[in-house]
Amino acid sequence: MSINSAFYQILEGVTAGDLAGAIGAAELHGPAKTVIADITAFETATPSALIYQSNPDAAKTLTVKPVIVITNDACLPMIDGGNSALIVPSPRIGFAQALSHLILPPPMEFDSTGISPLANIASGAHINPSATIMAQANVGAGTVVEAGAVLHRGVTIGENCYIGSNSVISHCMIGNAVTIDAGCVIGAAGFGFEMTKDGAVKLPHLGLVIIDDFVSIGSGCAIDRGSLGNTVIGAHVMMDNLCHIAHNVTIGQRSIVAGQCGISGSVTVGAGVSMGGQVGIAPHVTIGDGAVLTARSGVTKDVAAGEQVAGFPAVPKRQFWRDQAAIRRLGAAKTSKP
Repeated sequence: MSINSAFYQILEGVTAGDLAGAIGAAELHGPAKTVIADITAFETATPSALIYQSNPDAAKTLTVKPVIVITNDACLPMIDGGNSALIVPSPRIGFAQALSHLILPPPMEFDSTGISPLANIASGAHINPSATIMAQANVGAGTVVEAGAVLHRGVTIGENCYIGSNSVISHCMIGNAVTIDAGCVIGAAGFGFEMTKDGAVKLPHLGLVIIDDFVSIGSGCAIDRGSLGNTVIGAHVMMDNLCHIAHNVTIGQRSIVAGQCGISGSVTVGAGVSMGGQVGIAPHVTIGDGAVLTARSGVTKDVAAGEQVAGFPAVPKRQFWRDQAAIRRLGAAKTSKP
């Protein structure tokens, strides 16, 4: 997936050789004059894109060229000679340094409140005087933006939406008839970092949050934007208060997420899934269509379509209750002994 130019601008004319010098690459193999035109995930690389890879097995799958790859010695034999390979000790840290060099900072806007003259507000939208709507934000007809809400540059809000008081929305594209209650933060950078001997290095996030039509999001929710892809909330999803959705999560249409749920990065939730309160899902897990995650389930592995799970670590619901009954019987047997 290419980065969205409405939100992110790449410094033009930077070559593989320029970037190697900027990030202190130990070596540059392949063309030095390839100009960086895009930044993508490894799996979605396009010609002239900057990518990174630290896994030699994954590096074997690269077929697109020319690309600029920040990588390590172990991956180098797998990289085609037509590509530019920048060799660094940690490709993730090198990639973070590269993005800091390549991504231009957005224009700063320090207006205290009000609507920028460069915002696009449709006729029939209702904006509270204390809301802030920045340049190039888009608000559809019939949408209500309450007191203290902030819509950042480039955000798109569809028609007949409701944005509650003091919600902050950035790096986000929202469909029609979406309700976002008070105090939500949507589109902030996710929890991505790499540890070094000097502390944590934050990884820049260049994705968006995409919210489809007829979604309802309760008060105090946080939905992080994707790192190199998008965080996607499907149509008719119902989300209760105080939920956290991490970067690159996809939630399928008609799913229900009860209060205080936490969904880790890169989780895929199918359509029609039901989550009880305080469910937690580990990173990279897939939840099949129609699955039911009972309250306080701690899901650490994939859940099949239609399956019902409970407990921590989550197991099939019937097994969970059998285990609970066995534990109670053991306890009763111990207390009944003289």
